[in-house]
Amino acid sequence: MRMTPNLRFIPSRMEGLSSVNEVAVFADRIELSCEVGEVVTHRFADIARWPRPRALWRLLHRLGIGPKCPPVADRDWFHAPTEMFFEFYTEPRMRVFMPIEETKEPYGASRFARLQGVLAAGGFQTVDLG
Repeated sequence: MRMTPNLRFIPSRMEGLSSVNEVAVFADRIELSCEVGEVVTHRFADIARWPRPRALWRLLHRLGIGPKCPPVADRDWFHAPTEMFFEFYTEPRMRVFMPIEETKEPYGASRFARLQGVLAAGGFQTVDLG
């Protein structure tokens, strides 16, 4: 049985959505747990920047034909860990800042890099702002 990659963390802060206790990123969606017990879910297929005609490319992606890796967020990594963020293409836009890293991890083991790996496993990517 193959496990679906995911990543859970407590963001250092959020913009675009208040009272978030935890962020869970899966290959096909992001889930945000809020203080009032509400879970806000955004499916990457719904927020991705698809080429035109969008419906055709979404269908082809679902069938595994293409396009390869449409973007679902912008990323900014050239800061201290708590200032690194992903800005997802939701309405309104949602900026998720990385948590405080307890140890000095190599980049490949960081939550920032692991989040990109989870997105890639679902066939999605982010756009570098740096």
